[in-house]
Amino acid sequence: MSGVVLVTGAAGLVGRAVASTLRRDGTAVLGLDLAGDPQGDVIACDLRDARQLAAITHSREFAAIVHCGAVSGPALHRDDPGHVARTNIESTVNLLELAVARGVPRFVFASSAAVYGRTPEDVAVEEERPLHPTSVYAATKVAGEALVEAFSRQYGLSGVSLRIAAVYGPGRRTPCVIRDMILAGQEERSVTLPHGRDRRYHYIHVEDVAEAIVAAVRAGSIRKPAYTIASDRGITMGALAELVRMIVPGPSVSVGVGDDPLSEPQGPYDLDAAALDLGWRARITLPEGIRSYAAALLQET
Repeated sequence: MSGVVLVTGAAGLVGRAVASTLRRDGTAVLGLDLAGDPQGDVIACDLRDARQLAAITHSREFAAIVHCGAVSGPALHRDDPGHVARTNIESTVNLLELAVARGVPRFVFASSAAVYGRTPEDVAVEEERPLHPTSVYAATKVAGEALVEAFSRQYGLSGVSLRIAAVYGPGRRTPCVIRDMILAGQEERSVTLPHGRDRRYHYIHVEDVAEAIVAAVRAGSIRKPAYTIASDRGITMGALAELVRMIVPGPSVSVGVGDDPLSEPQGPYDLDAAALDLGWRARITLPEGIRSYAAALLQET
């Protein structure tokens, strides 16, 4: 790919992986993040500040913009919904305006599968399903998707949103149940989870997410405004606990049946559209991802 790709959230889990994947393939990257990282070649920028964003990018021409910078989950800033809404929506508007003004060929928005909200657990979740967010975070992702689609229709921008499942893997700093289980096994201590034993959850390794985003950047044409990005059709928390203990032996994990306050019940995801249009399917199975994550966590200790 010729030209520079602007990646926001480039000091975070997904943005860093996207920037690394692009650079590994020889693509130039301009990385921005609220927290700059000189060692990772990431420039500090508050994406809500349109003037600062323009000053940093004014001399650049971009082949694509990948927008991963955001409050990154429903567990963060739950007591400050205004901060979540302003951060996620204002940053998206500023970047879309930048894309239109500069004639950027492709805009990829990192959305979340949380936009679906509660769905029947025995019915496959397709992208056309009506969206019913149940958190302010998920609502900001719905708003972001709507803005990307509206800018695409009104201004001719080639924009697409990726509805990403729960991301795990090396570099994650926010709460992660897979990491908690792995560390408990490595440290030979028990774990008790209060909810989710029979609830389906959807996970995806960060490297697969990065490859999906890069595939969306490079896709020749985009048929849908949004695509679901996950590794498979999901796993219950009880089955996940058993899987982790097979890979990282240790004391048993106790999983309760209570309701999960941060996740709604959902059916299995239909992932065929991303395979057909983007040429992407996850390559890292959950057992493979857990093994590699466990090895990475051992190196960190």
